[in-house]
Amino acid sequence: MSEKSNTYEKNYAILERITESLNKDEIGIDDLVEKTREALDSARVCMDILKKQKGEFKKLEAEFAQLLEQSDEEDSPFEQ
Repeated sequence: MSEKSNTYEKNYAILERITESLNKDEIGIDDLVEKTREALDSARVCMDILKKQKGEFKKLEAEFAQLLEQSDEEDSPFEQ
């Protein structure tokens, strides 16, 4: 898969398209295994991206907490 095909939005759109096709009975039995495999691959990509994003948000949260802690420890220039 190229870098472009690993985007969350593209893979989520694939999942939506397959789900919609299944709901409308547009996928025949001959294509069902292939479409299920495609949906599974796209779901894996989405989950991997979400896991990475969660990790990044946790890092950012820790950095913000550290920043707030540092600012609490420092004397305010407005205090006398």
